[in-house]
Amino acid sequence: MRKAVLRRQNPLQPPPSAMRNPMTVLAPAKLRDFFAKKNIKATELALLTRQLCALLRAGVPLIQAFELLAGSASNPSMRELVQALQQDIASGTAMHAAFRKHPEHFSALYCSLLAAGEEAGILDSLLEKLADTLEANEAMKARVRSALLYPATVLTVASAVVGVIMVWVVPVFQDVFKSMGAALPLPTLVVVALSAFLTEWAWAMVLVAIVFLGLGLQVLQRHLWAQLALEQWQRRLPVVGAMLRASTSVRFAQTLAALLQAGIPLAEALQPVASACGSRLLEQASSTMVRQIQQGSSLSQAMSKSNLFPHLMLQMCAIGEETGTLEALLSKSANLLETQVNQWVNNLASMLEPAIMVILGVVVGGILVAMYLPIFKLGQVF
Repeated sequence: MRKAVLRRQNPLQPPPSAMRNPMTVLAPAKLRDFFAKKNIKATELALLTRQLCALLRAGVPLIQAFELLAGSASNPSMRELVQALQQDIASGTAMHAAFRKHPEHFSALYCSLLAAGEEAGILDSLLEKLADTLEANEAMKARVRSALLYPATVLTVASAVVGVIMVWVVPVFQDVFKSMGAALPLPTLVVVALSAFLTEWAWAMVLVAIVFLGLGLQVLQRHLWAQLALEQWQRRLPVVGAMLRASTSVRFAQTLAALLQAGIPLAEALQPVASACGSRLLEQASSTMVRQIQQGSSLSQAMSKSNLFPHLMLQMCAIGEETGTLEALLSKSANLLETQVNQWVNNLASMLEPAIMVILGVVVGGILVAMYLPIFKLGQVF
């Protein structure tokens, strides 16, 4: 296999074109790249990495391997991406440099592992580690998303149902009550008043919600302080916050262990690892951690000062540094935390389902009782 020609630069530092400033807005010229990224899932990139590893281990030449991958790709966007990589590599571009031309798909961490594999002549082994890391990170994200998706979906549907009842069903009862000319009890008056308010102002409330949602997304996209504030708020949430903190720590430990096993120095590995975890707080703290390590501090001490990692990981990291088994203990701590996250996900699902059912029963049942109270009173009179 052809050796990559490496320039004298930090292999973990992406070129200026690949650097992303969180304070900038997505320019119109980048819209095509944005939608192309949406068309290729993270699971497809992990599968591409594992397939490429299998082909190289089978002795298939690099160019031919990309031809086979392009021919087997069912996603047109993935096929175009693989063909572009093949053309760049066939023209003499180093493999990691070809991948760096597509930062919307391949992170600095991904390209750094490729560069380390090309330099050490163990590209197939590094691809396998990279595929394992991508799959583990995506599995962790999927578990957390699934735990939060169910209650969000149920609450959305329930809100729509309650809205339909208040806007269309309650006014029918109100007309019946007017024809009777009877005095209405307080719960019925409250529900009728809420129904009248929603019927008259529902369109304005929906419009305001859409405007605020759009502005909020724009602020999050443009301003780093908003992203940091949102993540800090999420981390303070009961149960969910602990689960998010642990899942971020799992991705950090798994990815950092993979880089250290590839022979990349610790100070050079921290920044791309933090960027790959999807945490702005961790990404911001990584520069401070790098500076502390360069000044002689240990990794466990730097992690402890950031207040972003659980105590279990800090302890195992400290033991790993003392015994020279940092990579193994980072992987072990990731496995332990992953088991803990899985338990939280199961417990969260088991707790939220009955709680949501009770809340829905109280809300919908309260509306129905309030509507039928006048009818019950009239029945007692006659």
